[in-house]
Amino acid sequence: MADTNFYKLKVKGVQTDTDNAVVLSFDVPNNLKESFQYTHGQYVTLKFMFRGKQERRAYSLCSSPSMDKDLKIGVKRVFKGLVSNHINDNVTVGTEIEVMPPQGHFNTPLDANQTKDYFLLCSGSGVTPMLSILKSILEEEPKSQICLLYGNRNEDTIMFKEELDQLSKRYAGQLHVVHTLSRPKERKEGGIFGFFAKKVIDWEGLKGRIDAKTIKDIYNKYHRGNTAVECFMCGPQGMMRTAEDTFKGLGVEDKNIHIEWFVTEDNVTDGSKGNGIGAKAVVTMNGKKIELTLEPNESILDGLLRIDEDPPYSCMSGACSTCVCKIVSGEAEMERCLALSDDEVKNGYLLSCSAIPTTEEIEVNFDV
Repeated sequence: MADTNFYKLKVKGVQTDTDNAVVLSFDVPNNLKESFQYTHGQYVTLKFMFRGKQERRAYSLCSSPSMDKDLKIGVKRVFKGLVSNHINDNVTVGTEIEVMPPQGHFNTPLDANQTKDYFLLCSGSGVTPMLSILKSILEEEPKSQICLLYGNRNEDTIMFKEELDQLSKRYAGQLHVVHTLSRPKERKEGGIFGFFAKKVIDWEGLKGRIDAKTIKDIYNKYHRGNTAVECFMCGPQGMMRTAEDTFKGLGVEDKNIHIEWFVTEDNVTDGSKGNGIGAKAVVTMNGKKIELTLEPNESILDGLLRIDEDPPYSCMSGACSTCVCKIVSGEAEMERCLALSDDEVKNGYLLSCSAIPTTEEIEVNFDV
């Protein structure tokens, strides 16, 4: 069972990555080393208090357990984002932050004897878990090759550019980093006193957003024939759907396509309520049973928070698995479910942040 407690960690380092993003590294004391062991592609949840109100955010780890000494996250500013702006503006070396140990299943077992072609697709801050994943593959699976297709607005918004450049040189032939920019920077050249100047774009890489054609071109260029293929994707919903459909069309099996849904602070549920009727709920959590009456269309998580219980949660939008529980009896519908597989849902697992009971009584267990 995952450890969903919070622990105070001191910030060990703050590195400016772009004008709108920083990388935080944490000092994990010896007594917490075991709790904070992690696998490539996982995330941590941070907790803050603002004017008496608790705010939690999930941030993917950009560090690799096989390559990096410190636990690191990358945090990009979100327009009007309460937590992301606070971190970028106020967090310094020595700041204490409450952190939940790593969670998540956005990874695959690695083996030095395996030979695979990995395709990693992302945009913006979706590169954060990709950095963790690719560094681990490079260190632990030397026979495998990786192609990272990374989309951004322009040159200045590319996160981890220096580190990616260094890795590309160090692992030349094994790692291929392909950037595509939707709006590369322009400069004016020539003309008289600024008149009739010509707009020049110095960017020589791919241009445009990640689309089906780009994915197919990259796949055909870097796929080594009969080598097994595994894909990872993290970005906006439209890009993810396109990439998933494209890879399936290229013959990649569902089990080898991994998706981490891009979540920002202004993401909310889609508003399509289930057939909530209100329900008597019995919840097993941390070894104790809690009984409560849920209001119509109230999620299990919201009901627990309303009665001042402390359930595990993070994103509140169905995109992480921190709040997962399992149905013991009764039924529920989820407004939004991005973090569970179809098989997990069939086996009775729910994301409590979006699970609305559809029977008069329901029993769930968080201790799974």
